[in-house]
Amino acid sequence: MNRIRNLVTSQKTYVVLISSLLIAIPLQYGYSTGILIALLAVSLLSLKYHKPEWNYAYAVPFGLYGLMALSLFWSIDIKESIRGLERELALLIIPLAFIFMPNITKKTCNNILYYFSMGIAVFAIFFITAATVKFYETSDKSTFFYHALVSPLDLNAIYVSVITSLCLLFLLFKSKKTVLTILAIVLMSAFLLLLASKTIIVVTFISLVLGIFHTFRKKTIALLLLVFSAVVVALIVFSNPVKERFNREIEDSNIKEVLTCERFTRVYDWTGTTIRIFQARIFYEMLDEDDAFITGYGINNSQKKIVEKQKHYNLYKGFNAYNFHNQYLQAWSEIGILGFLFIILFLVLLFKQYLVNKEVMLLALFLIMLAVFVTESYLWRQRGLYHFLLLFCLFFKTEKREHTLNKK
Repeated sequence: MNRIRNLVTSQKTYVVLISSLLIAIPLQYGYSTGILIALLAVSLLSLKYHKPEWNYAYAVPFGLYGLMALSLFWSIDIKESIRGLERELALLIIPLAFIFMPNITKKTCNNILYYFSMGIAVFAIFFITAATVKFYETSDKSTFFYHALVSPLDLNAIYVSVITSLCLLFLLFKSKKTVLTILAIVLMSAFLLLLASKTIIVVTFISLVLGIFHTFRKKTIALLLLVFSAVVVALIVFSNPVKERFNREIEDSNIKEVLTCERFTRVYDWTGTTIRIFQARIFYEMLDEDDAFITGYGINNSQKKIVEKQKHYNLYKGFNAYNFHNQYLQAWSEIGILGFLFIILFLVLLFKQYLVNKEVMLLALFLIMLAVFVTESYLWRQRGLYHFLLLFCLFFKTEKREHTLNKK
């Protein structure tokens, strides 16, 4: 009996389970789902030895899921909405696991993030090695960049960039600087650049600058700013895929045409910027025509409407699988204006907690999610939902408690 108690209440148990769950996110969905079920079961068993610990922040994912369930009353396709509710169940399961589990200390939180970061560093080695092998076979340099780099596991480069960015920031600002962590920082910095996500690179740089002033002494600040400035100058001056992607967005994005054109050709030259602006355009048109600004179409029901609009404007059928690529619009289109406000509330709580505790990782998570929610429907994908919600609940489980203890 004591063995069971020690297992389900031990900080080491939660380090293993939560870090394993985070590391499993890039793998096939079954791995992370299985670990999440194990985490919930262990947390539930631990309730025999302590009281559940509620945090007001958990009300947001619960409320968001409740709104999704409520949307069944106005859903345009009940079957699709039920599928959507199944896909978003983590909004209930992850907060429940954190409510049920014992107190998580700040040290435990840092250990979890350390092992998670080192696990992502191993993924970076795998992807770069696989790209090198493929390059020797094909002589194709593109294998080292963007989606092609993470194609061995059929991943999206932007999602991997978000994960890599936060792990890099943790190692830089919160971990002890050993030879291993320094090597990991260098590796993950290179990996982030190879992933070539423009938005994430920019917001990571902003987070780095803010974090440097937040964390280090003057001499270290000057040295790090010099290094980062040199990297930025090199990216601007020398030819590289990151520079090419920025130039393409600037030179080839005809925003006025995308907002006004009534008929596109199947070979229209879309950029990341213009396709997202087009999706924002049809978001407004759809909800205006159907008078759905208040309620939306019901969870998991926007895609049919998007495809109808894309066909109307003669877009290439390969875009039919694209959602809004914008979390704010995705939530609004499916569960109404309250869904949009729930997404905003996630960010408000993160920033508010940062103002309370001045924790640099809270600021980093806030800034990166604020940006990525503009370019991706991050919480409508299992990897994005697991990643964000685990960090959100973990930070509030430890940061709120740490602040309370400090006040005492």
